[in-house]
Amino acid sequence: MAKKYYRAIKEMTKEPEWLTKEFPNQPIREGRTMEDPDFPRIAITYSLEENSRDSSVQQEEMQKIIEEYNQYYDTSWSLADIERYNGDINNRLARKRAEFKQFGKQIDLVIVVDRLLTGFDAPTIQTLFVDRNLEYAGLIQAFSRTNRTYPEKKKGLIVTFRKPATMEKNVEDATKLYSEAKEESGLIYPSYQESKKRFKQAYGKLKEVSSMESIDEHTPLEIRIEYVKAFQELNRAYESLVTYNDYNDDMVKSPTLNNQIQLLEEQIGVYETVKGSLIEEELEKEGEDFSTIEFYSENTTKLYDIDSTYIDQLLGTYAANSSDAREEIEKALAKLNKTEGVKEVYRQILNAFDVGTLDSNEDIFVIKRRYFTQASDDLIHAFSNEWFVSEKELHASNLQYMPGEDPIPNMKAIINSKDYEGYKAKHPEAKPFKYPQEMKRAWRKMLDDELIPLENELR
Repeated sequence: MAKKYYRAIKEMTKEPEWLTKEFPNQPIREGRTMEDPDFPRIAITYSLEENSRDSSVQQEEMQKIIEEYNQYYDTSWSLADIERYNGDINNRLARKRAEFKQFGKQIDLVIVVDRLLTGFDAPTIQTLFVDRNLEYAGLIQAFSRTNRTYPEKKKGLIVTFRKPATMEKNVEDATKLYSEAKEESGLIYPSYQESKKRFKQAYGKLKEVSSMESIDEHTPLEIRIEYVKAFQELNRAYESLVTYNDYNDDMVKSPTLNNQIQLLEEQIGVYETVKGSLIEEELEKEGEDFSTIEFYSENTTKLYDIDSTYIDQLLGTYAANSSDAREEIEKALAKLNKTEGVKEVYRQILNAFDVGTLDSNEDIFVIKRRYFTQASDDLIHAFSNEWFVSEKELHASNLQYMPGEDPIPNMKAIINSKDYEGYKAKHPEAKPFKYPQEMKRAWRKMLDDELIPLENELR
């Protein structure tokens, strides 16, 4: 079925004006025009049955799909490194690296069958379309693929194609089981009308509180607490409201809704000032209830790591054998909080410019990807040779690993791939029971200290 979806979508979208042709009576709403002429960019991945009767057919089909992918994205994956192909899909879908934030480098839709359920981190993904009956652990694991928060995204959306009433019951059963809760889980979101009603009530409350008197940091404490609670409730109601399609229609047709949302915009400065005054009050006052106030929100402050951006700018304007430019970059590398391995890769890039093996007109993101990927590959190859474990399984682990993650992804497969006799021949003092644990510690250290820093330069 997954392959049928893939081929059907490919066929449907092959014409430049496919949206107009397929949906003639459903024009795209204002503000939603797709700027990418190749939207939606689509990929597919699924598990290959190596021992089944149809395994050769499956592998041939998958190879054709990978070849299409290679042609589209100018990559060179094959069945032999399908885990790295999956990792590339993951990265393009996540859009974290600078090179994958550009049109032509992203993926909009991935069709999967029992894939990408671990080590998946794509905060921009909003919607999961489900065409199978999911229950318990499988349901929670699949649904959680959309739960990464992102600026202006607080929740994911799930669209089910089969037995929606059954799926709703399965969601309630699964969340009750895994949260050990007997009450309603609240994961089945209310209708648009219910969310709109909540928004109106919250708006009325904030309007009432803010009209009592001029609100500022000197207003009586009880009123400031009530004001901040009312603002936060309206903001939460608003964030819920905007996830519905009907909201976009209402914004076009309803001046009232526009005016209500404008109140949020007008009050944001006052809100931040008043909330700031409450932070100090919380430390000083006893007996006041601050428990329902959210003082620190992930969206109030944005932190930017300018290190790599600064280096990219310097590299982008670097002229071969320019001693002044080289000195400036070397100074920047010395000052920045980068590992020696990361600095060495940048120096390799500079050296390649100097000897003429790199074209200064080539995209710096493409250059960085090639050099930093090669550095990662070299480290993994060396680790494989040192510990006599599968290079392929190490790559799979590296693609899925998040800093500090425990257990390490794919660790069991790495251990199962070991050639202890080969390791023993090279290290006669080795002990069979200590070897797996020592190897695991060494692999975690390499991930955290060397591979992750290299990966971060491509974000």
